[in-house]
Amino acid sequence: MKKLIKSRFIVPKKGTIIEEGGVLVEDAHIKGIYECPPPEGLEYDELIDLGNSILTPGFVNAHTHSAMVLFRGLADDLPLMEWLLQHIWPMEKTFVNEEFIRVGVELALVEMIRSGTVAFADMYFYQEVAAEVTKKAGLRAVLGEAIIDFPTPQFDNPDDTLKFTREFIGQYKDDELIYPTIAPHAPYSCSENLLRKTKELADEYEVPVLIHVAETQDEVNQLLDRYGKTPVRFLADIDFLDKNVVCAHVVWLDDEEIRIMVERGAGGTHQPSSNLKLASGIAPIHRYLKAGMKVALGTDGAASNNDLDMVNEMHIAALLQKVKEMDPTALPAWDAFHIATQGGAEVIGLGDRIGTLEEGKYADMIAFNLDAPHLTPIYNPISHLVYAAKSTDIHFVMVGGKVIMEDGVIKTIDEERAIARAREFSQKIIEKRAGIA
Repeated sequence: MKKLIKSRFIVPKKGTIIEEGGVLVEDAHIKGIYECPPPEGLEYDELIDLGNSILTPGFVNAHTHSAMVLFRGLADDLPLMEWLLQHIWPMEKTFVNEEFIRVGVELALVEMIRSGTVAFADMYFYQEVAAEVTKKAGLRAVLGEAIIDFPTPQFDNPDDTLKFTREFIGQYKDDELIYPTIAPHAPYSCSENLLRKTKELADEYEVPVLIHVAETQDEVNQLLDRYGKTPVRFLADIDFLDKNVVCAHVVWLDDEEIRIMVERGAGGTHQPSSNLKLASGIAPIHRYLKAGMKVALGTDGAASNNDLDMVNEMHIAALLQKVKEMDPTALPAWDAFHIATQGGAEVIGLGDRIGTLEEGKYADMIAFNLDAPHLTPIYNPISHLVYAAKSTDIHFVMVGGKVIMEDGVIKTIDEERAIARAREFSQKIIEKRAGIA
């Protein structure tokens, strides 16, 4: 089955804009990109004319905890450690089960589809359930069961989590949509021995590692007290860091640590909304990119963001760096777009498959409708994407050649049912919450 997708503008990758173009899709992959009219004799079975739209690669949310949408707004205006220790971890112990994950992930997928996310990296619990729900919805996901030095909602000890992770990798190692990974929570919540075990398993199966690193100054101080080293130096010294490691947040890195990240090939993910809301700090992403570090964009979980909107995240990231550096040229629109798409794909290990619209890659793409007052007039499509567009402008989503959303209607999830189930589950939280307050 061949589809030709036409659009007023196509932004295949950083630095490239095609006006009045088309993308030829055959089954799951891109077969070519053309200026319109397409070459004479080009054959296709279906024409999808998006009209006055900008067609781009779909967003890659490189760090989130998707099911936590069910905790959205339950613990706000708190520093990270108080937020975690006194609110989130107790609530997870009480409420997180298979039903929580099934209901939460489905709601999160609706939100992600509507805001243009086609792939995401997720560290949380009951990831076999998350995989099932995500695969049914047709999105791509790098999924890792959270590994930590105390009992989780699913497992009594980290060895059981590692055993599950090995089985999970075996089940999904060759899947086209689900990419299993190893997910130790953080250097402050995992012992050195546990971190070494997780890295050995990741190396054995050649899968990515998801881990929180240097998110707050308090975390840095904890590692200095425990090991006499900052998080990045500690991880480097135990040979943990390499090109397969995805370090979430990386807010507090000094120049030497930036060099270590670059030399080891490790990637960092930027979650500006979450870092702002928890007052964790502002990661100097512009400096990281200038140094050659791999950088991706993510939302974090909706319990600390409080949404999964990558359009908004891209907008905030671009503006925030200009104030961080007191330089209006810092993180220009093209760079912000890059870390939300291709940069994210590269950091989570999917750069050869998604992140750009190029021949041979999966047909993962989204379109923004330009028929809106805040997108009129248009002189520079990439400026509009970063500084003016809203997630509500997205009307078309395709993953692996399959139309997931068309004319603003999601085709793979019953949206009304997903919202109703989430509301129903939230009543359980409301009724029980007094018992853990």
